[in-house]
Amino acid sequence: MIGGVMRFRLLWLGMLGLLGVYGLSGCVKANIIFGQNQIDDGLTKIVKIDTLTPVLSTLFVDSVPTSGKGVAMVGGYDDPYFGSVKTRTYFEFAPPPVTNLGIGYYYDSLVLYVVPNKYYYGDTTQPMDFYAEQIASQMLFPPTNYSFYNNDSFAVRSPVLGHVRSVLRPSVVDTVYIRLNDSLGQTFFNLMKNNSPTITNADEFLVYFPGIRISSGYGANPQLVYGYKDSVFMKLWYHTSDLNRSINAMTFKFTQSSYQFMEVQNTPIAPLTKFQRGYSSVVRQIYSTDPDFNHLVYVDPLLGYSAKVEFPYLRNMLLQDTTMRIITKAELILRPLVPSYSTQYLLPPSLVAESTDYSNEPSSTVSTGVLTLDYGTSNTQYTFDITSYLQEQLNDPTSTAYKRGLIIAPSSTYFYSSLNRFVFGDKDYQSQYTSPTYYQSEVILYYVSTKNTL
Repeated sequence: MIGGVMRFRLLWLGMLGLLGVYGLSGCVKANIIFGQNQIDDGLTKIVKIDTLTPVLSTLFVDSVPTSGKGVAMVGGYDDPYFGSVKTRTYFEFAPPPVTNLGIGYYYDSLVLYVVPNKYYYGDTTQPMDFYAEQIASQMLFPPTNYSFYNNDSFAVRSPVLGHVRSVLRPSVVDTVYIRLNDSLGQTFFNLMKNNSPTITNADEFLVYFPGIRISSGYGANPQLVYGYKDSVFMKLWYHTSDLNRSINAMTFKFTQSSYQFMEVQNTPIAPLTKFQRGYSSVVRQIYSTDPDFNHLVYVDPLLGYSAKVEFPYLRNMLLQDTTMRIITKAELILRPLVPSYSTQYLLPPSLVAESTDYSNEPSSTVSTGVLTLDYGTSNTQYTFDITSYLQEQLNDPTSTAYKRGLIIAPSSTYFYSSLNRFVFGDKDYQSQYTSPTYYQSEVILYYVSTKNTL
């Protein structure tokens, strides 16, 4: 496993930095020091420090809201870092407009239409099973909640309404057609033919037919997940018995987007089993230095995992007798463990760094990490500009400044719509594949300071 090592390296702006300090220092006498070497030019002191180290941890929240996000997935896979993952999605449907069906109209079929959105995770050369099952009771929010979460579920009735096995092409928009149980289709047709309020009244229809759950079944994971549009719909096809034999359809459209949600089942493996579950929105935190975590950090937001980067030793700079402290540039570079990602186990297209404190609740976005992707090499990395953030922390005299940090997770665009994940190590992670310095995660800091000697 390729290790990412987190460390600080202090690099200096040569003559440009010196000229800037000359202008600011005036006639103040100071020293120039590089590491242990002191140079006295009568004006400026510049100190090179290479012991400033960030602290890394994995954050976990048991429940992630997935309702009303317009996101739907089906499938599952066995992840070597996160364990078994299985997704399934719940939908409600509205009845079609009232249709007058007299003598001479006959039922043909009831079909569920599922349109993939080109998102996939896993091996797309494998076939995928799509199962449609009827939800047993109407989906209602709990009294104190207005969302459904990744760990929510509703019982379904048996038998299965319909099933199809397909091989999809992610690069094109295929449609999955699932023919549903003819008994259900004929019942819908008869209700419409009799103008029953069970199907002409939307509220009564939801009680009678609470919706459909789409899954990949109950067997082994297919090692594949497909995303699809939330605009799932059913069509009831029927025909006339006249000589023209005209074909017609009634459409049951997806409705109640706030109730549509995705269940994400995760059976974690070590060390993620160490997180306590069943605490809803309580954020749990385990540092990379925990012996079970082996100096690794895990990010997969739909499973509840994000990363935190803290800079508790930054305040040590404040204890130095300096009159000016300027961070001219700071970049946080995170490099994933090379064995952890591939064309099947994809990385998030982008990550964001959001400011936080000891509560571990995200506040404002500090920087967006741009992904440079080069499979199998140390050139794959996320780069964050954290110049302003570190300068603010350096200049903050309060005693709680050291408790702040950055939460690292995918941007809002991908947070709820992707299972792409990210695993990286701290400065002490030891790679079994190559030298730890080859796959470094690091902060590159350009820093200038002056010191009065009057």
